Amino acid sequence: IVYFILAYVAVGLQVGLAPFLRYQDGSPNFVLLAVIFIALNAPREPALLGAFMLGLLQDLMSTRGLGVYAFRYGPAAMFTISTQEIVYREHPLTHLTLGLMTGLITAMVLIVHACLPWLHATAPLKGPLISAVLTAVAAPIVLGVLQRMKRLFAFKPERRHRYF
Repeated sequence: IVYFILAYVAVGLQVGLAPFLRYQDGSPNFVLLAVIFIALNAPREPALLGAFMLGLLQDLMSTRGLGVYAFRYGPAAMFTISTQEIVYREHPLTHLTLGLMTGLITAMVLIVHACLPWLHATAPLKGPLISAVLTAVAAPIVLGVLQRMKRLFAFKPERRHRYF
C-alpha cells in the first residue's frame, strides 16, 4: 500500500509541481526520483517491476504515448540496481550522482526515441538534458526525505544463494 501512495504522490508532484519548477525546456522528474529510491532499496525483480509500473502510471498521465516512460525507467532502474552494493545509500552525493546518471540515461533513451523516423516522435535535444540536471539538483532533498522514511516500505533484503 505504501508503494501505491508513493507512486500517487510522485506522479501528482510531476503533473502538478514540475511545470512551476520549469527552467527553459526542462523540469525535475519526481517519478524518476521515486524509481531511484525503489531501485536503491528493493531487491532486483520487485525494483524493476516497480520502476516499470511507475513508468506506466506516468505514461497514462502524459501525451507522449503508452510505454515511453516505462521503457525509459527500465535502464535507469537497472543502472541503480547495479550500484546497490557499492554505494552508501544515505549519502547526498550518492543521490546527486544517481539523479544525474539516471537522468542522462532517460534523456538518451528519449533522444534515441525522437530520432527514430517511423515513430513520428519529436523531442528537443536540450530539454531532456536540462531535466537531467534539475533532477540531480532535486535528488539529495527528495531522496534524503525518502531514505528517512525507508522503514515504512519494509524492504526485504535480496536472498543470496549459498552453495557452501
